[in-house]
Amino acid sequence: MAEVLVLGATSLVGSHFVRAGSFAFAAAGRQDPGTRGLSVERFTKADLNRPEEVTALVRSAREAAVVNFAARTDVDPVERERATTAAPQGSAWGVNALAPEAIAAACRAGGKYFVQISTDFVFDGTAGPYDEAAPRSPFSEKVSWYGWTKSEGERRATEADPDMAVLRISFPYRADFPEKLDFARWMLEKHRQGALPPLYANQQLTPTWVPDVTSILEVMVRRRPSGVFHVASPEVTSPLEFGRALISRIEGSSAALSAGSLRAPEPGSGVAPRPIQGGLRSNRCVEFGIRPTTWRAGIEHLARGEDRRA
Repeated sequence: MAEVLVLGATSLVGSHFVRAGSFAFAAAGRQDPGTRGLSVERFTKADLNRPEEVTALVRSAREAAVVNFAARTDVDPVERERATTAAPQGSAWGVNALAPEAIAAACRAGGKYFVQISTDFVFDGTAGPYDEAAPRSPFSEKVSWYGWTKSEGERRATEADPDMAVLRISFPYRADFPEKLDFARWMLEKHRQGALPPLYANQQLTPTWVPDVTSILEVMVRRRPSGVFHVASPEVTSPLEFGRALISRIEGSSAALSAGSLRAPEPGSGVAPRPIQGGLRSNRCVEFGIRPTTWRAGIEHLARGEDRRA
């Protein structure tokens, strides 16, 4: 029998957990993981925009733990769904805010352990890097609609199930995921095309090496801790610094890279605000003996094509 039910099993981060994790997995969502070469014991098609369907799915599942990677993460298209009323609607609101609440309530009722994957975009990026005790930022024009829907997903889920856990990540990247470019492989692709735009020199971030997420989830599912956890590079970088190191390591030279400056977009432009002084501090994962990979070590593993912990 499967041990963990995974939602979003074909995603950039979720697929690594299913491929490299040591559990027996079941999956639910839009796409059968088998079409991506992932092995699961059972797949159930589910629409995460239908909370009642999500509730029934989790309640009927035999697995003792549920991990939710599923999310709308395309921040600019999501920004165009930003609510102007007190009753938010739209796909991002359904998947990012309402589905985690439904999962958590069903897990609470069935005695299951729940981990919700979240993001540093729940912060407005004015005082990072943020540790696990930092309060989520209030709703404002500084917080993207993506960030706010994820923030509300955290709040609603933890209210429904105080024993659950939230695991936040930041700019995840890995060596091998042809279905979608992460921010690191996007830089490489654009550089090879001669189309890489200026990279921000003033944005602070702490990229997450995806195999670290699998490592901490392996421990969390077994120990069932509650509360908020972060997993991200312990060293801060900028897109420009990261891009120069990445392209120098893989392409041999980053001389053509130019510096840009991240500024707040005009309200109503449809462009999502990005955290400028963002990033995460990963204090609690050390309790489990997990020391997150530095961004420089992650680049080295990416260059070698190794989707494992540094």
